[in-house]
Amino acid sequence: MKLVHLADLHLGYRAYNRLTSKGLNIRERDVIKAFKESLDRVSAINPDIIIMAGDIFHRPRPGNTSIYLCIKFLLDFRKVCSAPVVMISGNHEASKSLENENILKVIEATVPGVKVIDRQIEQFVLQERSISILGVPYNALCGFEKTSLLPDNNYKYNILTIHGSYESIKCPELDTYGQASLLNAENINQAKWDYVALGHYHKYTKLAENTFYSGAIERTSSNIWQEAQEPKGFIEYNLETGEQVFHSLESPRKVVDVKRIDVNNLTAEEINLKIGQEVSKIADIEDSIIRLTLENIDNNAIRNLDYAKLRSYRKKALHFRLNLIKKSPALQTRESSLKEGKDLFEFFEDDLKNFELAAGLNKEKFDELARNYLY
Repeated sequence: MKLVHLADLHLGYRAYNRLTSKGLNIRERDVIKAFKESLDRVSAINPDIIIMAGDIFHRPRPGNTSIYLCIKFLLDFRKVCSAPVVMISGNHEASKSLENENILKVIEATVPGVKVIDRQIEQFVLQERSISILGVPYNALCGFEKTSLLPDNNYKYNILTIHGSYESIKCPELDTYGQASLLNAENINQAKWDYVALGHYHKYTKLAENTFYSGAIERTSSNIWQEAQEPKGFIEYNLETGEQVFHSLESPRKVVDVKRIDVNNLTAEEINLKIGQEVSKIADIEDSIIRLTLENIDNNAIRNLDYAKLRSYRKKALHFRLNLIKKSPALQTRESSLKEGKDLFEFFEDDLKNFELAAGLNKEKFDELARNYLY
């Protein structure tokens, strides 16, 4: 009896304002591509049940392209795999009021064999497979402790699926707004379930023999640099044997977070050379998302960086971020330094705001010319 567990698809995610030839945001296309690969791989497994543990869409009202392609790919998937799909709503696509219908209801009404659990804790049963699924969507987390989350002994297999934060995971990326308390082994009766499918944390994580975050299918969190080296994919789990396999996807875009470079006491010319050396090591720069961090840099070096070369990197890569941590007389921990890091272009915009022109010069025209030169 095979189960497939996916979560945090984030269809409709957009970033970097880079478009395809057809006008679609490139990162939005990346996520759709990962979704298509996931469905193709799942169809080859041909499981008995598929759990999608929340954040199927990136926002409550995603763009029409993502909605259309989600439905299209699921209908195509239905031609080759009849496994029921259970979706619970996450924090990203959850409707905020009773007047607004969850976008997932459109999928449920359009694609055969899809069950959506939204707003309230709900049990869904597959009688012919003797499987019971208890779904806890994000909007139900406020009072989930008032409900006893227990398996139904009338069924051979019991699955719990929740979109929320687990207490043993220390990750500032996970907000707990609307969640009365963090999930833990005791308050979800973890050991009593045949499988616990979690969503919300984007990294594939094993919490117990029967409890997993499948992670996201693409790098879509607010800090993708933390995910640069992490595989993206989904979980296949055998309910009879407890055997578990993580299927890593090939389509997620390459993210490169270059090791931080300490440029203390280096000249601008030396810094430019180091930047060029690091960039030259990156294969397929045109398809990559890149961050390069310089720490202990002074204002003089910032002014004399090779901006023409930096512009060429920005044009060549899908996204190129030069992160600058200014030299400070006070000793800083590595963590505090990271928080103070700014993109080169953020420093530029700050300087534009504070730069004083000679009397009679047009500030708006000056800012426009400066931006045209740098960007």
